[in-house]
Amino acid sequence: MIIFDSSFLVVLLHPNPPPAKDRDDKPVSQFRERVAYLAATMDVSNDPIGVPAPAMAEVLVGAGNGRAQYVSVLSNTWRFQILPFDSRAAIEASELIAKVKSNKESWGTWAKVKFAIQTVSIAKAEAATLISADDRHIENLAKRLKIPVMRICDLLLPPPPVENETLGETGTTGSQQTLPLRPAINTTQPSQPIENKSNEQTIRTAQEGDKLQADPAHTAPVQGSDSGRAQSEAARESQDNKSEAEKERK
Repeated sequence: MIIFDSSFLVVLLHPNPPPAKDRDDKPVSQFRERVAYLAATMDVSNDPIGVPAPAMAEVLVGAGNGRAQYVSVLSNTWRFQILPFDSRAAIEASELIAKVKSNKESWGTWAKVKFAIQTVSIAKAEAATLISADDRHIENLAKRLKIPVMRICDLLLPPPPVENETLGETGTTGSQQTLPLRPAINTTQPSQPIENKSNEQTIRTAQEGDKLQADPAHTAPVQGSDSGRAQSEAARESQDNKSEAEKERK
């Protein structure tokens, strides 16, 4: 799980957030785009974003009339998980405060440090792998617990928009794939003769029609047609009758 501190949430949710600064107190370019790109990347990877309850309180303080809308976004969006300051976080906080006091370090503004201690303690109790916070107090306290902190100046800039994308390329998300079409039929190869009775009969009938066409006494039939076969059969029957009549005369 990755923790989002109030500094990241304000940039992500507020329409006009204060400009972010780096560790040298210099303005960070495109800070809103950096945070938005981080959130979009985490959305794709399905990583949950933990929001400590103290960080949520800090965000709501500056929300004004949009407080209800902020609560709705943080509570109803699946990737945000509100993390309470429970007994586990309280134990972690007590140990962290003891470490700070033992070194006699300056507390600075107690209210700010108290929120930072609670945020880091919740992250420790939830076994968070990273804290996203633009706060030097949180960064210093997280180092004691060996939790890495990422500030806005550490975020990557979003990639430039891709223009003139080539369609039909494979291997990229959303690209069009070539459809596997059937192979074309080869029409250059000669067709093989089909040996069956109907074909033999057609050839024989055509040959008989050719013979009749050579006889001037008969009209040439249409080769291969039903009328041609009928005419050839009638001619053959007439020829047989003539032969029988000649035999009787003899």
